[in-house]
Amino acid sequence: MYYVIQVKTGQEDKTIDAIRRKFAEDLFFDVFSPYRVGMRKIRGVYKEVKERCFPGYIFVDTDNPKDVFYGLYWVTEFTKMLGREGHTDNFVPLNPDESRMIDILYSKNTNRITEISNIVVKEGQDIRVLDGPLQGMIANIKKIDLHKRTVKVEVPFCGRMAEVSVGINIITDVINK
Repeated sequence: MYYVIQVKTGQEDKTIDAIRRKFAEDLFFDVFSPYRVGMRKIRGVYKEVKERCFPGYIFVDTDNPKDVFYGLYWVTEFTKMLGREGHTDNFVPLNPDESRMIDILYSKNTNRITEISNIVVKEGQDIRVLDGPLQGMIANIKKIDLHKRTVKVEVPFCGRMAEVSVGINIITDVINK
């Protein structure tokens, strides 16, 4: 199950390294901060760039949240584990829909990096996804930014809907297939 840890923005990788050092002998969980690959126009040329998807948050995939929480007490970069009410030992994981979206967009198979989706754009902003993580997610797309080569996808996150950006590559030589 996935649990969310809030950390200082910009300190995600440092916190992940500290957690891995703390639990070095018995790392019984996966800890990560997902990235996405996008296209950015730099000096007139589109180049691939890697950007963090959830600044200020890291994810822990574990069946023992209590053990992780008490181990995190000694990690100085640790801020708080979300979903813990008061001083009880009730830790709330992401619900199944949220976990499914994490697995689709930020798969272990891709090292928790969302790759670029290839799309075809028709007149009127109708799009067709050819491949990539956006396949089957047309209904979740809320905004298309052809200039920035991104789409905003609405996904469930921590009990609310959040928008995440996914990089796109626009295929223009595929017509009406």
